[in-house]
Amino acid sequence: MLWYNILSLAFSALAIIISIIVVIYTNKNHRIECLKVVLDIETEMNARKLEFDKTSKEVCLLNITSDANENNRDEKIEILGNYFETTKENYFNSLDRLCYCIDKKYLADKDWRSEYRNMLRDTIEAFPDDFNAASAYRNIKKINELWQSN
Repeated sequence: MLWYNILSLAFSALAIIISIIVVIYTNKNHRIECLKVVLDIETEMNARKLEFDKTSKEVCLLNITSDANENNRDEKIEILGNYFETTKENYFNSLDRLCYCIDKKYLADKDWRSEYRNMLRDTIEAFPDDFNAASAYRNIKKINELWQSN
């Protein structure tokens, strides 16, 4: 009977130690996965911002360099204008998803605030029509208000 109790105690202690090791390992893996998600979000946002900036540049260059008598100038402006709106919407959607994740505490506010606080404010100021009262980008507006008030 004594051996049975000692053996049970030893197996219980071993099970506890293994459980602690598994929890520590799982927690470490979870942090690494969270970091991967953060980096993926940032990569996606940067890609969309780059595309948005390239489109903005193309529209500006077309307005500067186009000859007033060019036959297809209006068509080019319309095509670039549509593409500009699409890239802008894609970029704003990625920002809105980031802000949603911050608002719902999927991502730590402190990790993003210092780098994106001014960028959010500048984006809203540059495109006021997209961030009016009926805006679809409520998460951007909410996080911006929070960050600007602190």
